Amino acid sequence: MDRLEVARFTTLPEAELAAALLKRHGVDARVPDRDAATNMAHMQVAFGGLRVTAPDFQIVQARDLIARARRGEFGDLAGEESEEWRLDATPGMVGELHEDEIHGAIGSMKAVIRYVAIGILGLCGIGLLLQFMAY
Repeated sequence: MDRLEVARFTTLPEAELAAALLKRHGVDARVPDRDAATNMAHMQVAFGGLRVTAPDFQIVQARDLIARARRGEFGDLAGEESEEWRLDATPGMVGELHEDEIHGAIGSMKAVIRYVAIGILGLCGIGLLLQFMAY
């Protein structure tokens, strides 16, 4: 069973969303470029986008579904007049927490990384100074 390209997408979330749509309709879709996009996000354009693939026997169905999605056939919210979703939404709140109470794990790590980087640069500078003094 060969896997063929269904379509290419600019970002990983777009590719994942397309693959999820295809899977929802019974197509064995995959995003083979996921690891490259995660590790080298700056290279996504150079790669020509992220591929979504499907088995050769499902390729016609998969390409048809993606074409329909691009035409907006699955996103018809014109009849959605209800704003019921807003009943539980409170501005400035994330779940039960106020946005001022949310602290990311990376926040304290920034200081650690900064001090380690300064230390490494300092050691490199001392090493270069000693090399120049030796000559």
